[in-house]
Amino acid sequence: MELLKKVLSYFCVEFLFRHRSPRRVQKELMLEIYAAVKEGKHLIAHAPTGTGKTDATISAALTYTLDAGKTLLFLSPKISQHEMALNVVAGISKKHSLTVKTVEFVGKQYMCVHPLARRLKGEEFYELCKRMREKELCPYYCNYLEDERSSFWPLFGQSVISHDVVIAKADAIEECPYEVASELLSDADVVIGDYYHLFSPRSGEVFRKKLSKKLSDVVLIVDEAHNLPDRIRRVISYSLSTKALESAAKEAAGLDPEVSALLREASEDLKNVASSMAPGEERAIDRADLISWWPFDFTSFAEELEDLGREYLELSGKGKSALLKVARFLSGWAESEGPFLHYIHFWKDGATVSVARKALDPSVLSEEIFSELHSAVLVSGTLTPGEMYRDLLGLDPSRTVIREYPSPFPRENRLVLIVPSVTTRYSRRRPSEFERIAGELRRIVSAVPGNVAVFFPSYDVLFSVLPFADFAGRPLFVQKPDMKPEEVASILSSFRSNSSVGAVLFAVAGGSLSEGVDYPGSDLLAAVIVGIPLAEMNLETKAIIEYFEEKMGKGWAYGYIYPAVAKAVQAAGRVIRSENDRGVIVLLDERYTWKNYYSALPRDWDPVITEDPVPYIRRFWNQS
Repeated sequence: MELLKKVLSYFCVEFLFRHRSPRRVQKELMLEIYAAVKEGKHLIAHAPTGTGKTDATISAALTYTLDAGKTLLFLSPKISQHEMALNVVAGISKKHSLTVKTVEFVGKQYMCVHPLARRLKGEEFYELCKRMREKELCPYYCNYLEDERSSFWPLFGQSVISHDVVIAKADAIEECPYEVASELLSDADVVIGDYYHLFSPRSGEVFRKKLSKKLSDVVLIVDEAHNLPDRIRRVISYSLSTKALESAAKEAAGLDPEVSALLREASEDLKNVASSMAPGEERAIDRADLISWWPFDFTSFAEELEDLGREYLELSGKGKSALLKVARFLSGWAESEGPFLHYIHFWKDGATVSVARKALDPSVLSEEIFSELHSAVLVSGTLTPGEMYRDLLGLDPSRTVIREYPSPFPRENRLVLIVPSVTTRYSRRRPSEFERIAGELRRIVSAVPGNVAVFFPSYDVLFSVLPFADFAGRPLFVQKPDMKPEEVASILSSFRSNSSVGAVLFAVAGGSLSEGVDYPGSDLLAAVIVGIPLAEMNLETKAIIEYFEEKMGKGWAYGYIYPAVAKAVQAAGRVIRSENDRGVIVLLDERYTWKNYYSALPRDWDPVITEDPVPYIRRFWNQS
């Protein structure tokens, strides 16, 4: 109630908005963002497609930060999502005749202009770049060091600067684009970047130094925030295989035979431990187990390997070193106190063994960051339940506001059905059930006058249903594991081009065809979610469930059920992407009627539960 009063008190605030006026739902979102930011609170906002959330979040936050002298930091999971944010700030600047210093900051490898280094990717690039800088072999970096200008902003002659513009300008003066972009950060009003620039132990520390601002002077917008917990988990997780140990031993053989022998011994130690395991088996271990198995001190040996790795790179001229990979793993393992799962995995090939440290709780990294920020706005079209994201990321409940906004599109344009006649539960996974699922799909597809996408919980289920699939001559396109990007693009193009006859797409929920892809207009008229895309019940999933059950009594919800429903909602969201789209969403599994799954669905869906979906679907399209 107190926040509501404050929201109403800001109703007359003149927001920096690039269009003529915000839509009703945008204005509501902007008011709540402004109130939260002004009060130094965090806002978790579930805002479905069409809400105009990028315009709303930037406009409301920027209205505050420019007046308060704070920096606005906009982070997203992909570089491709930066363009919209850049366009919003540019539009605001133009409409309101403002100079809003804005820079897009991306990873070093995406900005490099050195003819040799820019051909490399990942670890190879960063090792070569580091070596060239240390040896003063990169002319672009050396020219930057010799540049005595006090500010690089006048070089650009504009206030909103994309990373492409930085690259072009820096290349023209033969200086390092990454370092030039870094120079712009401290004076920027708005910085647009990737999650890793803040939520990564190493990159985050470097970025904060370059930003030259206390986090208490920063307002953060996290775009597509449903991705953040898993992103953080991945960045603080490590693994190492016997293959890597043996490669490192080969590299060390000509430099230090004793070190080479220790690495081979470490590899054999892992194989000996795995000798009692079956291929494909995983087994939990204590952090101290690996330390006791291996014949060296992790910290000092990691330092020795790092020196040898750099020496190997220098002598071989190669771009990467297994010695450095082992060194990083040992350093991470030595520091892995806290909520981590440590385990050994005997691969299905019957020869390779790996050890891993998997992060269970992303808040070990993010909690301190959010506590220091002046305010944070986390927004996504799949951010329910908000309490889960608050708890997973460690946001203080006393300063966190959670809001769920309805879809701004006409409700009559969408039909949501739950069909409980089948299930993909493990206890029911048999040919007869897969045949029944195929039969339900056949009936649903026959009632849709156009393209239908069917999203499965796994490839195993997809290929179990596939032999029974028969859609009366309609073209069927099937996503397969490990498809190359160009193969996925080809399937997508063929599926879209067959919309006039009505094609069917079989894909996996959580895969590349179910997230981050738009199917506008007639490209997709219905999405069927077969089963619930639950995580495999492996060691990691079990450990996450147990951890959050012990920490807050919500292990099954936070570690298993809610993330799966979020994947289903993401896939279903492919259907309605604009106010003119019409479409059907079918949740094909009895468990969607169960309270613990049903309660995780968006509140505005209001699904119809029926074992006979065809009349509803036909009536919906007849009314179109």
